[in-house]
Amino acid sequence: MIGVVLGFAFERLNLHKVYLTVDADNPGAIRSYEKSGFKRDGILRDEVYKNGQYVDRIIMSILKHEYLKL
Repeated sequence: MIGVVLGFAFERLNLHKVYLTVDADNPGAIRSYEKSGFKRDGILRDEVYKNGQYVDRIIMSILKHEYLKL
């Protein structure tokens, strides 16, 4: 599914970059994005209040030339 979205973004819309944020406590999602070519750009500390505590979010992105190499 991620590959379909990236294909549309880069091939159809001709975007240069796609980025997202993901909860730092969600290793399954992070691993899935990394397998799809996303790289970690940074951390938004205490970005979301969830279940009574603040949670960091990780910013991840992939550039068109990186996608084309996959």
